[in-house]
Amino acid sequence: MKFSSKVLLILTLALSFTMLSGSYATAQEKMSMDEYNAQLKDWQTREANAKKAVEECASSVAALKTELAGITAETEKIWGEILKMIGTDQASVDAYRNMLKALDSQADGLLALSPEELFKRSDEVAALEAKLAEAKKNKISVLTEMQNLIASIEGKITQIKNKMPKAMYDNYTVVVGDYLWKIAGKKDIYANPYQWMRIYSYNKEQIKDPDLIYPKQVFKIHRECGPDEYLVAKGDYLKKIASNPKVFGDPTKWTKLYEKNKAIIGGDPTRLYPYTVLVIPR
Repeated sequence: MKFSSKVLLILTLALSFTMLSGSYATAQEKMSMDEYNAQLKDWQTREANAKKAVEECASSVAALKTELAGITAETEKIWGEILKMIGTDQASVDAYRNMLKALDSQADGLLALSPEELFKRSDEVAALEAKLAEAKKNKISVLTEMQNLIASIEGKITQIKNKMPKAMYDNYTVVVGDYLWKIAGKKDIYANPYQWMRIYSYNKEQIKDPDLIYPKQVFKIHRECGPDEYLVAKGDYLKKIASNPKVFGDPTKWTKLYEKNKAIIGGDPTRLYPYTVLVIPR
């Protein structure tokens, strides 16, 4: 009897627990649904706000595009007036820009050369400078963009000139028994004794008498003419040299050559020796 009462009690408790658990689960399920609906409503509100913001942004973008189109049109109008004022058109401006860029690239190429190579290509440097000087005469050069390009090229030309040596020469130290004829005849000098005058004229500041040179004197052995030098050839005379485009391009300026080189030429301007290195006064 007692055993049956205990079993009944246990069954009653188990049933009560099951009913309580079911009620709790239902409460939990109902609370989760409420939370879900609240979150859904929040998301829907956010979505609506986002759509509204997108519409406002699109409206602002459209307004900005309209404003930009107006500014572009006004800019083109002003640019057209500027081109008309300097008497040119867009095609000419584009061509001028490309020409300056080509000169700029040429300057970069020259600047990358060694000093020795630059010296040998001094004619190219002079030609580049002449082209730029001619380009600056064009009215298009007044445009700010072109002014900046021109300034860049001019700066590079200055760097090139500073990098390029004024003259190309080797050094030779006089030894006992040397004389100018003998030195000029050496294979590593000129291999031609008649070029003794080249050594003499190029070292006039330390050779007062071509027949008197001394051991341990260091002479400059002229190799290439710089932009302000001229090596006299057979058949040359001062008027002929002065008429050379690389000198003055004007035979009447022969007196300038003579006055500058009187110490080496002497009192008679008609007496000019081959291989004399003359200085061109600029």
